[in-house]
Amino acid sequence: MKKQKGQALLEILLAFSVSILVLSAIVIAVAGSLSNAQYTKNQSLANSYAQEGMAVVRQIRDSNWKDFSLALSDVYYCLGPSNVLADYDGLECRNIDNVGIFTRKATFKQESSDCGSGGSKGTMVNIIVSWSDSKCPITDNIYCHNVNLISCFSNLDQRKEP
Repeated sequence: MKKQKGQALLEILLAFSVSILVLSAIVIAVAGSLSNAQYTKNQSLANSYAQEGMAVVRQIRDSNWKDFSLALSDVYYCLGPSNVLADYDGLECRNIDNVGIFTRKATFKQESSDCGSGGSKGTMVNIIVSWSDSKCPITDNIYCHNVNLISCFSNLDQRKEP
């Protein structure tokens, strides 16, 4: 087969184009993998912060059931890094010191039917940890990722001192 003028140049350009496509695919795959790894890390941290928040609520319950049972139902309480519940200010807990990129809030639902029946209904507590990253769409709610941890508490759960 006889080579025509410019065929070598065309072969080089074609090989170069294929190489660029392969490298682009590799870069996109690596970037996606790194993004997913970061999301998984953030989700794991959010789970840890939710468990820590539930431990704070449990400590409040153990130390003073009366105050615990007076927490308002369906009201948000913010939980900053100092692990103290603060009244919700209507700004998604943004004015409370966040734990890194995370915000934590707690809701209480007194006499919840999901936490017992009859006269022994307990208090349902929901700890919500939210965070934002590059995957979040630009909206009014900047925290598009959430982890919810729900638990039920009752006065019967209190530890008795020996």
